[in-house]
Parts: sequence; structure tokens; C-alpha cells
Amino acid sequence: MIMNRIIKARIRYFTGRWVLALVIAGYGMSSCTYYTNDYNPLVVPDNVSFEADIIFVFDVSCSIAGCHDGTISPNLRGDAAYKSLDRGGYIAEPGVAENNVLYQVIDGGTMDAYATDLDRAYIKKWLDEGAQDN
Repeated sequence: MIMNRIIKARIRYFTGRWVLALVIAGYGMSSCTYYTNDYNPLVVPDNVSFEADIIFVFDVSCSIAGCHDGTISPNLRGDAAYKSLDRGGYIAEPGVAENNVLYQVIDGGTMDAYATDLDRAYIKKWLDEGAQDN
């Protein structure tokens, strides 16, 4: 009987300590929590160049071995990329990115997973600027 009282007293003692510790820890953590909307905005230059900017995107993400390196259309290797896009119907309406197949496939289409947000921003800007071979 005495042993049961001792055990129950110990359980209450340790349980009380744990509850107190959890309450203090929770209060302390909530006071240190803050929310912020800090993010790194996408920075795209005013004039996007096909040769300097878009070919780089294709080289990194698209024209790797076994993909759009000439074995799968469109050929996105630097020397043939523009002609392949233009003649293949991927650039149908320069000036409005959303109306071009190139933008549609990287923004929610079949190639969405292979393009980063920055890739999409560069290609969108280039298409919106008229999709020049520059």
C-alpha cells in the first residue's frame, strides 16, 4: 500500500515536470517564431538574347544526350535550335508567350518538370519580346 503511494507520487512528480517543461518549451518556441514573405524574385534582363540566354537554358536542361540533341524534335543544340523551333511550329506567335507551343510545353506541359521557374521566365520574356534570333 505504501509502495503504491510512493510510485503514484513519483509518477505525478515526473509527469508534472514534463508537462511544465513542455509548456515552457512551447511558449518559448512560439515567441521566437516569425513569418516572413522574403523570397528571391526572378531577375530577368530587359533584353533577352537567344544566343546568350536561351541557348544556355537549352544546353543545361534540354539538349543533353538522348534528349533534344538532334535525336528528338525539336533539335535544341545551339547551331540548329532557332531554325528547329521556328520551322517546327514551336514559335507561332512571337510577342505573346502563352500562345506559343514552346512556352506551353515548359509551363504545365510535357516538359514542365525539366524547366525551372527561371528557365520559364527567360523563355517567356524572349517570346514576349518577339522571339528574335539574336
